[in-house]
Amino acid sequence: MSILIIEHSDLTGSDRLGQRLLEDGHRLQVVRVHLGEQVPNDLDEVDGVISCGGPQNPDCNEPWVEQELALLRTADTLEIPLFGLCLGSQLLARALGGEVSRCEVPEMGWYDIDLTPVGRADFILSGQPWSGPQFHWHHWQVSTLPEGATLLATSERCNVQAWMKGVCTYAVQFHPECTPQRIESWIRDDADQLGEAGISQESVIADTQQYFEDYLRLTDRLFEAISQLLMPMHSRLTRQRD
Repeated sequence: MSILIIEHSDLTGSDRLGQRLLEDGHRLQVVRVHLGEQVPNDLDEVDGVISCGGPQNPDCNEPWVEQELALLRTADTLEIPLFGLCLGSQLLARALGGEVSRCEVPEMGWYDIDLTPVGRADFILSGQPWSGPQFHWHHWQVSTLPEGATLLATSERCNVQAWMKGVCTYAVQFHPECTPQRIESWIRDDADQLGEAGISQESVIADTQQYFEDYLRLTDRLFEAISQLLMPMHSRLTRQRD
């Protein structure tokens, strides 16, 4: 059994989250759909699914999109743990009947998020500050949550920053997985977009230097909850049903 990691770009992946899963003894199956690799036809050997970020719009018609949406729907139905990151959150919302839209103003850099009352009590977000900076890099957002989903965190510019459905499906709009090198690569790759949005590269770099130590500590705590509480849950639920 393994955790399926779906990557959408060479510049986006599970990064520190994937590394933590490996350190905790999870097996990873990485599928790079942007390179033509196919997602599995079934989830018989999958313990969890992580849908990573990517530069694509969530309503794009690339060949892998419909296959991934179908897989995400199936995983949710089977109560296999799901975690969506940025684009992964948007695709997961689409798969489950929610809606996505372009942001009025993009979030590229460090912005505060605020946990909702439910988010403050949630076991995955346990130990996270009720309000504080997170790293963002997106032009799209989840505008309407799927039926039965619950809002866990918001921000001034983007209402849906974290959400869940049931006890096995989670997603965040921000990027908890980044390394400094990953952030630097996005700044270089999207320099024109930063300029168009009126965001200076220097300010993002300075904020990264200011916030990264706390970000590392807090996101490591988040990854511990995902690795040890969320991802083994499918095995526990299966044993209970058996």
